[in-house]
Amino acid sequence: MSSTLPARPNLEWLRKTAKNRLSELRATNPAAKLADAQRDVAREYGFPSWRKLKAHVETTSDEIVKEFFALVGSGKIDETRAALDAAPQLLHAVGPHPFWGGRPQALHVSIETGRRDLFALLLERGADVNGRNDEYDRWSPLMLSIQRGHDDMRDELLRRGARVGLIEALMLGDDPRVEELIADGLPDVAPNNGSILAFARTTHAIDLLIDRGASIDTKDRWGSTPIDAMSRLGARGNALLRHMIARGAKAQPKDYARLGDIATLAAMVERDPSIARIDNVMFAAVDFKHHALAEWLLTRGANVNARADALSRGTVLHAAAWNGDLAMVQMLIAAGADPTLRDEEHNETPLGWAEVSRKITNNPKCTEVADYLRALT
Repeated sequence: MSSTLPARPNLEWLRKTAKNRLSELRATNPAAKLADAQRDVAREYGFPSWRKLKAHVETTSDEIVKEFFALVGSGKIDETRAALDAAPQLLHAVGPHPFWGGRPQALHVSIETGRRDLFALLLERGADVNGRNDEYDRWSPLMLSIQRGHDDMRDELLRRGARVGLIEALMLGDDPRVEELIADGLPDVAPNNGSILAFARTTHAIDLLIDRGASIDTKDRWGSTPIDAMSRLGARGNALLRHMIARGAKAQPKDYARLGDIATLAAMVERDPSIARIDNVMFAAVDFKHHALAEWLLTRGANVNARADALSRGTVLHAAAWNGDLAMVQMLIAAGADPTLRDEEHNETPLGWAEVSRKITNNPKCTEVADYLRALT
């Protein structure tokens, strides 16, 4: 009769079990090998081979870790605490993200979703402030806290000794440290497999990196260039974008739309009116909450149902709903936006996006948007 695996099987424990079994086998058969012991352990638990047992454990572990991460990301602190009490190893587990791609740790998820109480609990239980980041595009917890604008989390990670490497120093705008860290050259690989320039947050850092050979226009795995990344910073990115242009980079209309730069776009549209009708320009204006610009574009023929040109291909109404931007949602609806359209990845309406965003971004404004959209049906 087969033995039953534990509810949360651990591959390392099974490996140790196989090594112990090898010692037992060699007591009667000195020629026994580790493969023999592994097969013996696998059969004990009802699997025909070690490979099958290993695959089962890895799959089961991923499912458990993902469920745990979902508790963290959804703000369920009591359930998270109970899960850690029952299985402390979950604190350090790497596994599938509960809401999008990549394999982070629980601390990463708590930062991304702005769950400060969960963040505090995980640190209290001993989460590694530096994280294990190789399977998450090399994004450290500190990087995420900076990117998301969670200054309190950033400061707490630093207080607890989080490592400040080159990317973190760039994102912190710490030019002296950047100079010190690049003295021996630039790293071969940057997060997201793009250009390290995407993480520069000062004009001086831009110059330092370009002068040492950093690529101006290399795209990351999402198709974004450094200037894309800088325009996504909103007002903070304005000076960086202008400096990149001075250093030879080319900005697109969508970059100016992200900045809310009506003056530059107006000059472009005067030369070429079709620019106002480019979907990604309208999408950028809505996604970055530039109400006046979005309205200006609509008066010039912009598509009120414009879609993103990548990823889930949601409409501008999806973007506004996700952001919890009720004023933008109302403006788009008044202009004729269709609330029944669905994105191409999740097959969800803007209402569905508002409801999901409320859950995983911890933004209470999404509730207002969801109530408004629900009332339209």
